[in-house]
This record gives sequence, structure tokens and C-alpha cells, in this order.
Amino acid sequence: MQTLDNNLLNCSFSNENNGLTSVKRGDFQLNLDGFAFDFGCNEVNQTGILEYDSMLNFRTWNLPAIKPTKKGNIPNPISFEVNKDTAVASYLVNQCLVRVIYHLADSILSIDIELENQSSDTLYLNTFSFILKLKELENVIFDFPGNVPMQHFEATKLEPYQVIETGLISFVTHTSTSKGDFNLMFIDSIEKWSTGVYHDGSCVNYVYSAGLEADLEPGAKLSVGTLYLQLCDSSNPYLQVRDFVSSLGYKPCEGGITEGVMYSCHPSGTMDAGFPLKDDLFKYAEYLPTLKNMGIDHVWLLPVFEHNEDGVYHSNDQSIIDERYGGEEGCKYFCDKAHELGMTVLFDYVPHGPAPEFPVARDNPEWPSKRRDGSLQDEWDCVSMDYNHPGYQEYTAELVHDHVKRFGVDGARIDCAMGGLSNWRPYKDNRPSGNSVKAGVNITNSIREGFLRGGKQSFILPENFNPIPNYYHVTDLFYDMTLYRVLDEIEKLFMDNPTEYTRLLTDFLERQALVAPENYHKLRYLGNHDTVSWVFQSRRATDCYTVDGAKALWAVISLIDGMPMIYQGDEDPSIYQAEGPKLIDFFTELFANRKKYIPTGSNVTTYLKTGTPVMAFLRGTEGNQVLVTVNLSGEEQVLDLSSYPLAKPLLEGKSSDILRPYDYQIFRV
Repeated sequence: MQTLDNNLLNCSFSNENNGLTSVKRGDFQLNLDGFAFDFGCNEVNQTGILEYDSMLNFRTWNLPAIKPTKKGNIPNPISFEVNKDTAVASYLVNQCLVRVIYHLADSILSIDIELENQSSDTLYLNTFSFILKLKELENVIFDFPGNVPMQHFEATKLEPYQVIETGLISFVTHTSTSKGDFNLMFIDSIEKWSTGVYHDGSCVNYVYSAGLEADLEPGAKLSVGTLYLQLCDSSNPYLQVRDFVSSLGYKPCEGGITEGVMYSCHPSGTMDAGFPLKDDLFKYAEYLPTLKNMGIDHVWLLPVFEHNEDGVYHSNDQSIIDERYGGEEGCKYFCDKAHELGMTVLFDYVPHGPAPEFPVARDNPEWPSKRRDGSLQDEWDCVSMDYNHPGYQEYTAELVHDHVKRFGVDGARIDCAMGGLSNWRPYKDNRPSGNSVKAGVNITNSIREGFLRGGKQSFILPENFNPIPNYYHVTDLFYDMTLYRVLDEIEKLFMDNPTEYTRLLTDFLERQALVAPENYHKLRYLGNHDTVSWVFQSRRATDCYTVDGAKALWAVISLIDGMPMIYQGDEDPSIYQAEGPKLIDFFTELFANRKKYIPTGSNVTTYLKTGTPVMAFLRGTEGNQVLVTVNLSGEEQVLDLSSYPLAKPLLEGKSSDILRPYDYQIFRV
């Protein structure tokens, strides 16, 4: 048996097939049935462990499928070399050399993959899956912190080969066993990936499937992502994820705008009502004082650029403000009025590109992505720009800089910030699948650069649903679709059980906070233009949770860490041509309480487990801390404040120890 050792870890490999058999830290040992892999080559999965899933017709939101075949296996390696803290197992799979590189560094075992084409023909590659096989079933409980599904799963309660797959790209899977906890983390700097877990009757299989697409020329090599195995010590296992990711250099950007309350809107009205208002920006500026009085600090304008009849997200030329919205003068007037009120304005940029006949695409034929046959990639009847092309990056940065000069715009929400469709005619040494994660980070950074050139603070909100470290350094606000998805899940499963609802929501938020950097700020919302009109709930929050239930959840997202956002009409349903109570007074009071009582300068939320329908959490740091309680049920709840005998209620007119249905209270502690 061969081993790798350092001061903290010991890894053992089988004499029979050089498979990884165990990883040990102190008295904690994981028994493994090896590390396996599968990948598509010339439209066939090579080890047969997973079904082949072609990515050629994927849309930007698609992730590789994880479908076990209940058969397949990797061959024995043709060589196995150990050198100090590194071991390399080399496999020849149909003339493709696969090098599995094991490396020890402190308490982490990392696994890297390198592929080399040893044939005389070009190899068409499609996905590469990392598969770690835990040789244990009993007492194995896994979860995906900060992602969906939000539950903790007991392996023995799953059917064999039933895959639990994350709804969004997940870089971490946490597992507790009877012997200890461990974390698996996967980071790919180039392409998106899927994450799933299943058992085969004897082993729990952890799968990370990178969305690799490339033509590998004879003799050429490429690398695909890194899998990290972390055996945890006795401290909190989720915090150990945060610390390790920070050690890799993934840290949030600093100095940007992260405080305040946001309002998302469009002068023509709301998407779910078909944009019925038809106002221009001169007229819509009259609503700004109402928003200011309600407590809004930041106004995110859905796209107001020149567009055709397909909709506001089908911009023809983002350098031109559409005359329907008052053109350049109307835009300048709106931004000036917002600034006079002390508010900021965010533009909604749509970098995926226009329809192919418009000048930005037509006159720059090297910018749009191409299919394998050289024809234009297209999505939503638009080209899919290659965000990795330096020409397009500079065009985008200058576009934004020009908007800063002309209008004084302050920040950006970025549509489709996870990148575009694969580009089979990529710029220089980029590979086709690099037009996803890598490209998304690049275009986000280009837009950020445009604001910095104009002397603005960074205020960047990319539409990146996926809680992955790749975006930390270019993101001021994480677009927290994960919390929205969790609320959607819980509403469907536990709406009639407020105690369980509160427990699950608290548990998710706590894990989300622990694995993310402490100063990673999140945009919190119950709905946006997409979710109220065509995806997921396709309804307003008040229709999903009742008016009172929605008010309680708005209290939660406004009083935990992050920046709350409401969508146009949440304050007044007549704006989207519906009936119901106006909530302007509710939001005015809520946002005023947030600004008056929630301590600034700290992004920390400490969640408390009440065992009741009351959600409770602490905000601030010791010496300047408040306790927030929110009743998530339709029945009056008695508060247990025995742990806080000196708690002082701060909200007048509300009881100090009884919470009315769906109400909230804040205490100085």
C-alpha cells in the first residue's frame, strides 16, 4: 500500500489498482472506494459510469445532467507515481491520457485532472465528472450549504441511484458521519458545473460534473477544475469552508456600495402586467419622492435602451436611450432628480447581445459566439456574445463609462452575468466552454471597470444566481436567488407548519452565512421581474404567502444582513393592475426601523433556534447588538426572553413579550 503524508493528513492507495482507499486526520478516517471519473469524448461517455449528455444545444442556464448507469468503471492506471506530497495516477482511456493528480496541503487533499490527446485525431470533449466514492452508508448525512435543495439528506433514506442534485451551481457539499464531518469543494475557473450525490447500495457517490466543451488537438493538454477534500476538526465545519476558500484568495471586493434599500422598476410599468404605464422618464421621475419617503435609497431601472417589440431585454443598441422613455434628456432628468434626493440609479445592462442584424453584432463578426459549424449561436433571438473577447470587454467598459459621463449613472444590475453560450471559434487559447463562468466574471469586471473609470464607487449586481467563489472579487451584491428558491421550496412543503417552516428557514440562512465570507453582501428579495411573471412562482409574494405572510418575510429580509429589494408594485398592487391593500405605510415603517435600529458597520447575523414559529436573530456586534423577532405564523406567540433579561423593546406600540400574528419586534440587548 502506498501513502501520502503530511503533518495533518494521511492518504492510502490500493496496491491492486492504486485507487484511493482512505484519508485520515488524527482519529478520523474516511474509508473510500476510490476516486472515479467519466467524460464525454466523441459523443460517448468513456468509463460508462454516467450517461452521456450532449451540451451542444444547452441554453445558458443548463447544467450537465448526472445520470448514473448502474454500471461502468475506470480502468487500472498505466502508471502511478508518488513524490513527497503529490501522487499522479495516469489512465489511458481510448487514446486520451487522463492524469489524476492528488496533492496534500495542510488539512486538504486536492484532486486535479489533466487530459492529453495521444491520438492522431482531434477529440471532441463534452463534460468531465469527478466522482468520489465514500465506502459507508449508515449515519451519513449530507447537505449543500447556501444552495437548494435546502434539506439535510440521510443516505440510507434514499433509493439506490436516486440522485440529489443542486438547483444552482454548488461548490460545496458538507457531510456528517458518525466519526466526524468533511467538506467536498469543487471550483472550476472556466466553465459551469453540476453537483449531485447518490448511493449505489454500498457507497455514497459525490459527483461534480464540469461543463467542459472543447476540441482537443493531437498532443494537446487541458486541465479541468479542482476537487478539494477537507476533513474537519472539532470547530464548526461550515466556517472551515469559509476559511479555506479565503486561503485560496477568493475574497469580496471592498469599498463598494452595500448599504441601503433597493427598488426595481421601469417607467413603462411591471413585467407581469405587460408594461402598461407607458410613462417616460420625465413622468416617472415624479414618483421618486414617494420612493424616497418610503425609504428607498437605490433605484434599479430595468433596461431603458433602444429596443424592438420583443421587449426591454432585447436591446438593439445600449448606447442609445429609447425615445419611448424620453431619450437622452429624459434619462439625464431622471438621474439628476434621483441624485437631488440622495438616491442612486442602477442601469440594467444586457451584455448577451442584440439581434444579429444590429450594428454591434453585424459590424464586429468576431464578437458573437459560433456553433461547431461556424453559424451564429443564438438565444432569445439574439446573438450570444463572447464575453472573453477583449474587444467586446473594452466596448462594454467604454459603454458604461460613457453612461457615467452622460447621465451620472451609479451602478449596474447585469443580465445573464453567468456567461453566454459556448463559442466554438473562441478568442486565442480560450476553449468553447470558457464562455460561461470565466466569461461571466470577465464581463462583470468590464462593467465594474467602466464605473471605476468614471470615478464612481463600485456598485455591481450581476445576475449570477450561483453562490460560487469565482465572483466574489467583482460583486458588491450577490443576487440571492438561493434564498428565493428556498422560500419557494418551503412554501410548497411546510406552509401549514410554521414551526417547521421557521426551523428550516433559520437553518438555511445560518449555513448560508457561515460558508460565505463575512463581508459578502446579498441582495434579498421575495420576487423580481422574472419571478412575478414567468419563472418559479410566477406570482407576487402577497399571492404566494398572503399579504400578512409576505409582510413577515419582508421584515425578515429587511432586518437580516444584506440589502432588501422590492419590485415595482409590491407597495401598491394597482401599479400592476391588481387589487389589494397598499403597503406604502408598512414599507415606510419597516425601512425606517431598519435604518434606525439595525447597527451599521457589521454584516453579521447570528441566528437563534427557538423551536417555535418565531424567527429570532441578533444583529450587530457585542456592545452594540439588537435582537430581532419575527412571528411567521397566523397565531399570537409568547416570546421567551429568558436568555436576555435586560432586553429593551425598541418599537413603540408593540408588546415586549407577545408577538401578534406575522408581526416583528426589535430589542436592544
